[in-house]
Amino acid sequence: MSISNKCSMLSLPEDIYLRSLTGRLIGEHLFDGYRKIAIITFPDRICSALVAATLSSYTYYTGYSDNIGAVFTYDDNFGETAKKVATGSFDAVFIAYGGEQKLSTVNEAFKMTLKALMNGGYKRGMVIHVRVWLASKQLSTVLQDELLSGWLESLPEIRVLTADLDLKKFIFNKVKINKGKLTMTPYREALLTDEHVELLRKSIPPPE
Repeated sequence: MSISNKCSMLSLPEDIYLRSLTGRLIGEHLFDGYRKIAIITFPDRICSALVAATLSSYTYYTGYSDNIGAVFTYDDNFGETAKKVATGSFDAVFIAYGGEQKLSTVNEAFKMTLKALMNGGYKRGMVIHVRVWLASKQLSTVLQDELLSGWLESLPEIRVLTADLDLKKFIFNKVKINKGKLTMTPYREALLTDEHVELLRKSIPPPE
């Protein structure tokens, strides 16, 4: 599986710096209230930077302790990995894809990830990064699958990070799915610096 397709106008140092800024806010706000997090990521540089920043922030705000989280990578053997996530004592799983891939690649990986977690028996919280949200067209590509839609509806909680760059803020939302229909309820917002907004604008992948 190839995951090296670069889709950003930023240099690598800028991309990594952007993930440090974003990861700080995810760990503080998107994970708030969770005691143990599983993170699933592509094994590439930019996704790894986001995950490291996210967990660093999460451990700072939650408390530095043993077994507060775990990182898993998406690959061709992800079915076995999904079983480990499903049987672990995690409050939620964070799908953190999209820094170096085309949106179509992220969308396909996201669908395969959800199917593997569903088949593995995962039944707890789900957290979705804004890149995955964009790639799946606000989950519409996933909700077309009746089995996946029903499974997502059965989960106790779904959270998603979105952004309003004109208003310079991240929005942290809770998502409800009912019979294939999606509703979002914001529960928190975080203001962004001008620098953060500029980097986010440059990092948006071009249309395919």
